[in-house]
Amino acid sequence: MSTQTLKLFYKGRKLSTVHTSSAHYTVVSANNQNLCETNSQTTQTQFLATDAQASTVTAHTGSQTDIAYSPYGDDSSPAAHQILSRFTGQTWLPSAIGYLLGNGHRLYNAELMRFFSADRLSPFGQGGLNAYAYCGNDPINRTDPSGRSFIKRLTRKYSYDVLAPRLKFADPSFSANEYKALGKSLIKRNNRTDKLMKTKVSGMSAWGQGVLENRYKYNNEYTEYLQLTENPQTGRFTYPEENLREIQRSHGIFIPSSNQAPHTQPQSPRASQESRQIEADLDGLLARLLLIRDDSATEALNSGLNFDLGLD
Repeated sequence: MSTQTLKLFYKGRKLSTVHTSSAHYTVVSANNQNLCETNSQTTQTQFLATDAQASTVTAHTGSQTDIAYSPYGDDSSPAAHQILSRFTGQTWLPSAIGYLLGNGHRLYNAELMRFFSADRLSPFGQGGLNAYAYCGNDPINRTDPSGRSFIKRLTRKYSYDVLAPRLKFADPSFSANEYKALGKSLIKRNNRTDKLMKTKVSGMSAWGQGVLENRYKYNNEYTEYLQLTENPQTGRFTYPEENLREIQRSHGIFIPSSNQAPHTQPQSPRASQESRQIEADLDGLLARLLLIRDDSATEALNSGLNFDLGLD
């Protein structure tokens, strides 16, 4: 009896590439939204249309394939069909007859409406009383990309995974609620990595390198977040025009004006020196940000986000 080896590659919490001995399949996504799939056997690209739950409802190649779902994700497409991106944007594995959620943490079977293994956060934690239930038996209003604990679908738009990538936009725009939610998420992540750094993390280990990378990432994002200001006319938060060039230049992007799309441009020696100076200034700023305490920063955010960090 022959066996087939699968190699699985993840992007964030989603399975993005599946390698077999005969072919490989890739789901292309941007900003946590699946856009298309590629298949090395057919060399065709399938363009995906999704619904409000990020489930694939239509796939376009030379023809159109429609998919309908039950509340728990059991779909109308044959199990062996070459559409991998399906329920809530997760990747369907025909060989497993289900979805490997949480970077392979647990296998979910939509037909059985349950997980195959128990939730370690049950019954006293966020997993709920039923250790095998999916989304607390409410898949309409909840989702569970981690395979550990469900989240409310209505509040997902305020999650870190959705909001943080927009800080890299040339001209981002956040509502007051989005701004407040993002600030809380970034402070929580910065405090968490700061505590891990105090436990004498070894930068030589893979885990230690991950902590250091996350610390640098979250600090950079929080620095960008602090540059956002409220537009009195629209009530939305964006980068002020005078700070936009400096912020985008720190990402290696040249912006002639806020109305033009960004494009990369080779840096001159002088520009490189300016970038290094900006980076040094940011490092100093980040070092001071680490002194912000959990309680004071969180309390300030909850009371309206009008607080002085003492960064002058």
